[in-house]
Amino acid sequence: METKYKKIWQLALPYLRKGKRKDFVLHTKGVVKAMEMILKKERGDKNILIPAAILHDVGWAEVSEKIQISEKKSDMRLGLKLHLDFAPEIIDETLSKNGYTKKEIKEITEIVKFHQLHKPRKRNKLLLIDADNLSDIFKEQFYSDAKSYKNNPKDFLEIRKRNKFHTKTARKIFYRETKKREKESKKLNSLFLIHAYYNDDGDDSGWEDC
Repeated sequence: METKYKKIWQLALPYLRKGKRKDFVLHTKGVVKAMEMILKKERGDKNILIPAAILHDVGWAEVSEKIQISEKKSDMRLGLKLHLDFAPEIIDETLSKNGYTKKEIKEITEIVKFHQLHKPRKRNKLLLIDADNLSDIFKEQFYSDAKSYKNNPKDFLEIRKRNKFHTKTARKIFYRETKKREKESKKLNSLFLIHAYYNDDGDDSGWEDC
């Protein structure tokens, strides 16, 4: 990450750490990584899109923990709406400290506001959606999210496979990473069965080495 973006990252961290729904620090790292990968092949304004990737979920800091951790669909949807509503003020404050113009801040804010619950047409907005969805399949975030949402990896992978993309680049990377998670899922399932077998026999020797 370039120095100018690291400054934005440092200012975003306190907000990301307040998120309770999942590990938003890990997630945001993944979104930034995904955005950088996408921009190697797709046309987009890096000076706008990297800050948007860093700041896209800062609004969760202002959403109550009760709503964030609720499993009710109505609360989940409310949480999504609120985190988009709370984001602009945080984005404006953060980017103003980093020399961004009002025009740039407005564009970044609009991209963030439309990355969920909307169907935008402008390219930069579509690229953030792709980066956000692509990060879901990266290894560390995938297993962290599965734990946060109380899903086993095999079932959670089927959920993640529903992610949709607007760019060929994101689709290709997602497919490649999905294949990796499938192999890991099969291995984990095999290890689980072996572990269960040895536990039934009262012998779990060698499990720590798996």
